[in-house]
Amino acid sequence: MVFFILLLVSTWTVKAQESDSLKPITQNIDFLYQILLEQTEDRLSEALEVGVDQGEESYENLIEDYLYYLENPVNINSEEVVHLEEIGLLNSFQLEALQQYRRQYGDLLFTGELLMVEGFTDVVMAVITPLIVFGKSEKAQEAEKPGIGKMLTKGRHQLTANYAQKFGGEVHEDYVGSPQKIQLKYTFNYKQKLRLGVVTEKDPGEPLFFDFVGAHCYITDIRLTRDAGLRNTGHDKGLTVMALALGDYQLSFGQGLTLWSGMSFGKGGSSLMRRASGVKPKASSGEGKFFRGVATTLKYGDFYATAFFSIRDIDATVSQADSLDEPELVSALQESGYHRTPNELAKRNAVRQQVFGGHLCYAGPSFEIGFTAYHLRLGTPLELKPTKYNQFYFQGDRLTDMGLDFRWLIGKTAFFGELSRSDNGAFAGLIGMTVKPKGYLDFSILYRNYDKRYQSLFNGVFGESSRGQGEEGIYLGVQCAPAPRWNLLAYCDIFRLKWLTSQVYNPSWGQEYSLKLSHQISNTASMQLRFKSKTKMKNSSDDHVFTHYPIFYTKRNLNFQISYGITEALTFSDKAAYSHYLNDDGADSRGVFVCHDISYKPSEKPYSLTLRYALFDSDDYYSRISIYENDVLGAFSIPSLYGRGSRIYLLGKLTLFGSLSLYSRVGISVLSQNTNLDMKSEVIWKF
Repeated sequence: MVFFILLLVSTWTVKAQESDSLKPITQNIDFLYQILLEQTEDRLSEALEVGVDQGEESYENLIEDYLYYLENPVNINSEEVVHLEEIGLLNSFQLEALQQYRRQYGDLLFTGELLMVEGFTDVVMAVITPLIVFGKSEKAQEAEKPGIGKMLTKGRHQLTANYAQKFGGEVHEDYVGSPQKIQLKYTFNYKQKLRLGVVTEKDPGEPLFFDFVGAHCYITDIRLTRDAGLRNTGHDKGLTVMALALGDYQLSFGQGLTLWSGMSFGKGGSSLMRRASGVKPKASSGEGKFFRGVATTLKYGDFYATAFFSIRDIDATVSQADSLDEPELVSALQESGYHRTPNELAKRNAVRQQVFGGHLCYAGPSFEIGFTAYHLRLGTPLELKPTKYNQFYFQGDRLTDMGLDFRWLIGKTAFFGELSRSDNGAFAGLIGMTVKPKGYLDFSILYRNYDKRYQSLFNGVFGESSRGQGEEGIYLGVQCAPAPRWNLLAYCDIFRLKWLTSQVYNPSWGQEYSLKLSHQISNTASMQLRFKSKTKMKNSSDDHVFTHYPIFYTKRNLNFQISYGITEALTFSDKAAYSHYLNDDGADSRGVFVCHDISYKPSEKPYSLTLRYALFDSDDYYSRISIYENDVLGAFSIPSLYGRGSRIYLLGKLTLFGSLSLYSRVGISVLSQNTNLDMKSEVIWKF
């Protein structure tokens, strides 16, 4: 009841401030930063629920991309605007509408002009405004391209030091290192042309100060040759190096089935059809799926060719040979990146991994088709310990995958898909369609079918299984704006798993439903309601039966949030969440969560403060509640809360001399059994 009273009060107080478009609320970078991170809340919770170790690393990479484009906005009057689709802020229809507008009326000149482009609402405009500039077109920029000397002298440097530590709670006596997490990072950027960086990190419990060290160099848009006859026509088809990456980098092609590392949006995203980013630098400290070596993308006209080579040591469990005649074998590959115990340290950099391959693509104005292939070699063969469910997992020391993908935009309809094949002859495929009959309405459908024998170590598949094996399903979604400043996103996904998994020793099936309703009440107030229900199967835990048998379990989540501005500097936000878990064994647990956030960010002051006080009560881990928390810049926090207790945190920011930013966060969780304290500090120097 309190939330609805607040809604009425906030609506009444802002009526006099209503305007045809949102005021420039995005002048505050923290506003956009919080919106973008909250978009990942559901996806990360899903990844953690199914045990995807690299989930958090993928989101760290996404955060790095957001922060990069905040510092180096894309030119909306150039091809750079595709980066907004790569990070999930625009869809293909909006990009096509933008290109049509530019062809008809010329380059955009100011922010308000975006509202004249079909599909660009005031909310969309407010979100993307900090990430764009209204620069000159590609032809006008060609004569002003900087040389290497100018790039090195005019670019921006940034040094970041991050410290974190937790106190209380469970004590890990096996950890051989100190409990602090320490990260040091240096980056250099010159607009969208040159990126350099070095990052090092030590996780809590690790003994080595430089447990992970990564570096990258990334250069774009290097013109090698020109077509003399087209030089001054604006249709130059000369050879161009679109991307050159040295050191650590990420790769993504097609729709994610064959080769995709880093972040991938799944169910509930703004668009099912993915925009692959190709070769991108890896600036984060994540130690999971990434490549180390060299990669480049060449462009000639509408044709793109990418080639890459990677070699690095990865973590693995190596079984020692019993005699000199028997070779060593790898029993498991490790992707957690943790080296805290003697056992984990023994797995560190245990196996040499080589990967090489490429991608060929034709990308016309409305049609794209590409072919991807890569070959992987391990220095030591992988031989898994046999279990009920892993007999179709990859084993051996070599793997070759290849795939064909396409994207086709016809008016108000977009078709997309990918078909992949591993070298054991197994296929995996998906095909989808999005129809947008009106600017405020679109429907999506996606069908996927992954053979249980299909094998890939680098993918970002759509579906329930992170491996992309043994799954078939159909997804139906709708997104609409039933009224101005209202947005509705709903979907259902019905799937079946063709083979056994670690949680259910039978082929199984499940279904998922979700609805999200959001409303931008005014330029200072918004609300959101989300409901999600998922039903799957797992092994029974009933001790009175001789063997495992499959049962159904269902988890439902309901979240409500309202944010409203009290003054220009002071913002309140209230959240409530409810979780319900039940299964056929008789389990029935529930969880509730409420919190109040206070954000004080005066525009003319060098400091800001964010405070949260939360109460939660959950019967057990199954009914846990995961809620996004504000964090230091470049990090995120989505803790899983269960039991009965309270949580409070205070986040502060102080800017000195215009170039030095200090962040500090202190959080306290009070439960009936114990009290936990977590601290984070970060220093950022830009020069």
